[in-house]
Amino acid sequence: MHPEQLRRVILRIVTSLMNLIIGPSGAWYALGLEGLCLYIIVNVFTKSVVAEISALNEKISRLGYRISPIFLISAGFLPLISSNWYTFVILIPILLATYVGLFWTGFHGIRKLRTLKTERESVRSFQHYEIVSTLLAAFLVLFLKQVEMVSYAGYIGSILAFIALVIPMKIGEGTIRISSGDMLNQEVILARLTTGSFGIIGFSTVWCMRIIALEYAGISGIAGMVALSSLGGHIISNLNDKKLRPESADNKNWIWGTNIVITGILIMIGSLILRLEEFFLTGYLITRGGTSGILHPLEVRISGELLIGDGGEIGLRERIKFRTQTKIMFFYIICNYMLYNIIGEINLILLVLLPLITSLYCCKLNLEIIDYLKTHQRVQG
Repeated sequence: MHPEQLRRVILRIVTSLMNLIIGPSGAWYALGLEGLCLYIIVNVFTKSVVAEISALNEKISRLGYRISPIFLISAGFLPLISSNWYTFVILIPILLATYVGLFWTGFHGIRKLRTLKTERESVRSFQHYEIVSTLLAAFLVLFLKQVEMVSYAGYIGSILAFIALVIPMKIGEGTIRISSGDMLNQEVILARLTTGSFGIIGFSTVWCMRIIALEYAGISGIAGMVALSSLGGHIISNLNDKKLRPESADNKNWIWGTNIVITGILIMIGSLILRLEEFFLTGYLITRGGTSGILHPLEVRISGELLIGDGGEIGLRERIKFRTQTKIMFFYIICNYMLYNIIGEINLILLVLLPLITSLYCCKLNLEIIDYLKTHQRVQG
């Protein structure tokens, strides 16, 4: 395995541990729903700002990518130093978001440098390791629960992040400044719509799941189910890839993936309206199979190819996603602030329904995007 791929597998396990056990859960147990909402705001805003700073020039981006595990190490050990509410609601989301902003801004540009494979093969390999590392993380979480060592998850994550940090960096020659700088270019606009809509769906559904799970059960126990759901979507995608020509497989996977996501979101919405919260997780698992298992690798490759140009931009696809998530977060804040002034309290059902309905609209946009791609011969029907 290539050293950079090994680093990514380890860091994927670490971030799963952090997000399932000490991240959102810590904020919830510190200040409840208000703490989790503040955690989301701090995390999303920090991630976007850090990514923009990291993309200022190639030297900063490469350095940020290299040192990014330091912030996971710090997040894992911070509760040893302080257990105040602001540790879990402010400091830990800043550290985790800083890692994300630094790592992902440079990752896909570096991935392209270190491989001789075609982009389709490279992204397929990337997705394979993402699924494997997600399964490994799920088994680790379940093991820690079985031996009653969940409280040590942060420290274990820090140790693993340190291992990732000391792996020698090994990438090929070339530049990671590979994206167009013309935001009004037709292909760039299409990529922005593709990545933006996918970013909103992923952001909205995962945080809705966390809010409901923390309110009614806890999220560490669903790690295995989430991993298996992603694996199921990945298997469907691979079967289509083997049966069909590449462009036809892309079209079918995009439509299937989007329809699976729509089905899952409708179940999530229905469970809230009917007060059947136990079915909410079922809906999320279906949604996760569509997003993580099928749509994610397609979005990475299609948007990445649309954004290639001479503008010298670094990590543009990820930065577009982070910017869009920041904008939609402020939209949710404004809407919920208005609802709060009307009804006098934060209503959990309304808080979750708005992002889910927005995600449905983005799914509709996804289906329109694939029609446009077929028309312009990016994929075949």
